[in-house]
Amino acid sequence: MQTKAVPFSSKILAALVLSACASWTAAAEAPPVAASELGNGLYFISGGGGANSSALIGDEGVLVVDSKLDIASADAEIAVIKGLTPGNIRFLINTHEHPDHTGGNLSYGNLGAVIIGHEDVYQILTAGQRGGPPEPLQARPSITFGNGGGLTLHFNGETLEVKHMPPAHAASNSIVHFVTANVYQMGDVFSGDRYPTMAGGTLQGFIDGVDQVLAEANASARFIPGNGPVGDRAALESYRAMLGNAQSSAAQAIKEGKSLEDFLASKPTAATDATYGDPARFLTAVYNQAKEAQ
Repeated sequence: MQTKAVPFSSKILAALVLSACASWTAAAEAPPVAASELGNGLYFISGGGGANSSALIGDEGVLVVDSKLDIASADAEIAVIKGLTPGNIRFLINTHEHPDHTGGNLSYGNLGAVIIGHEDVYQILTAGQRGGPPEPLQARPSITFGNGGGLTLHFNGETLEVKHMPPAHAASNSIVHFVTANVYQMGDVFSGDRYPTMAGGTLQGFIDGVDQVLAEANASARFIPGNGPVGDRAALESYRAMLGNAQSSAAQAIKEGKSLEDFLASKPTAATDATYGDPARFLTAVYNQAKEAQ
């Protein structure tokens, strides 16, 4: 599904990136790494610094999705995995390039894991993120795919479909579908306990991506978000409704000539703030995108 990107002003993008960085720093203060089995050898890994991860464990070894925020949190995650299996960690998939998902890549690369991700993940880690130094070769994906692409892996009796999504959180954001386990790892296309951040993507990209998954997933599917608890279909549908409400509310506010301040004061997401937290950053981005798209 193709999505037309909305141009960002440099000030808006800079503000969003700074806000995202603050979230990544806060993630480093999260609870200890913990693993819980979802079935068929698939484990949901929460805690530690950075985003949620997963580990598929079986006779062929281990496959991990996302590598936490930094080396220390990745090493803590690897220790938890090693407590579950003596098998080698053979693959690492990055759902996108941001540090809370790739900061521990080197720990996995040094173990010999083959890293997989969108071609932007390779390019950005090779160049260095946000003016930082290039990541070592071992920390970069060696298997990549392009826009709208992906790949299929057959591993440990599981079929994994890695799919690039429309630009939502980031231009490179991808999901991983564990077909047999009936689990979708959504990366930051879905957040279970916070409003989404657009750092290279658009609200429409979020809507298109979530719609794509909902059209495919059955009633018993489960969804691993970038942050927060594993959700069922009802949780993802509620998230989709929230996105739609934000989009329609911003469009109506702009049609009525309301300023950003008036829009925020109208509290258009009041019904979902208890689930997702402070909406100010999210609603500011939604309003500004809608305004610039006029």
